[in-house]
Amino acid sequence: MARDRTHLSRLREYLNDNSVSPMVIRRLVQRHPENTDSVFRALLRKPTFAWERDGEELLRRRKAMHFAHEPWPSVTPVGARLAELLRRQERKRI
Repeated sequence: MARDRTHLSRLREYLNDNSVSPMVIRRLVQRHPENTDSVFRALLRKPTFAWERDGEELLRRRKAMHFAHEPWPSVTPVGARLAELLRRQERKRI
């Protein structure tokens, strides 16, 4: 993956895009731990980069907006009654 320009380009976009949560990058790292250091070394052009040591700092620097406030849940459970009320309200708007 470290030699694949398409993957590197996509990861660079993820790092630079403020709408992409740091969690996305963390999940990629969790899924591919064997390639993490080599991919980020190639991407950042930093031969001594190590995710274990430098990853969190990288995320905090590149994704500062996400660390500026407490995270909100990405999913909120809604009971049947509230869901029905929301559906009714939506129908009224249409």
